[in-house]
Amino acid sequence: MRRIHKIGLWAGGAIAAWLVLLIVLGALADGMVARGVRDRLAEGLDAEAEVGSASVSLLRGHASIRDIAVRREHDGHLTLTLDAVALDLAPLGAVLWDRAPRAVAVRGGRLEVSGLAVLRLPPRPRRPPIRVGALALDDCALTLMATGLWPGLARVELIIERARSGATVLRTALSWLFTLEDLVARVELPGGVTVRLAYHAGVLSAAGGPFGAVPVVVPFALAPVDDADEVAQLAALGKELGKQLALAQARRWLDRL
Repeated sequence: MRRIHKIGLWAGGAIAAWLVLLIVLGALADGMVARGVRDRLAEGLDAEAEVGSASVSLLRGHASIRDIAVRREHDGHLTLTLDAVALDLAPLGAVLWDRAPRAVAVRGGRLEVSGLAVLRLPPRPRRPPIRVGALALDDCALTLMATGLWPGLARVELIIERARSGATVLRTALSWLFTLEDLVARVELPGGVTVRLAYHAGVLSAAGGPFGAVPVVVPFALAPVDDADEVAQLAALGKELGKQLALAQARRWLDRL
């Protein structure tokens, strides 16, 4: 019994020491994490990156990062700003060997892209792309300028009120579109035209602008991402979306006639 009691004391002491160590390391890791995120973004997106601050809790498995800014000016123009990013990590220090975030939540972000070519990254980055278990976007904006997704529209702005994606490999800044599960957003078109979009369970609806007050509803399945050329698949996805909505609206007009 005495031996078991000693083992219990040693085990309890080791656990307590590990927890204290995690608290101390978490407090010291803030600056290191901010620099690591900055370097990973710069390398992964082949761009200039800045990070304002980071806060890490190795005990709870949580990290928060604020004021991220990314800029890329070759092969087009790309700017990405994120007000706040929260990461759900493996708790109790397991993140030291299990680095993939279980979930990432972004609040207050803006991505501006001029030409889809700017999304193409070097073919062989030194490290593999970031993998996340789930991605949540709230109060974000995506501006596409002269991308060729929708001919005749030089500028399209997608205001994302709420978006939820499943497990995603972040090869580009828009990889989450291929794993989209839920979306509430609006599209701002030239001339002050606004279209409201909603996506859930494989069904897309659009209302406002040319679609009128009654939403146009179409089934829209997202194909698995193509590792070979995600950017080309993204362009095809945008064109297919426009075609399906136009066909659905045309059928509705014919039904009325």
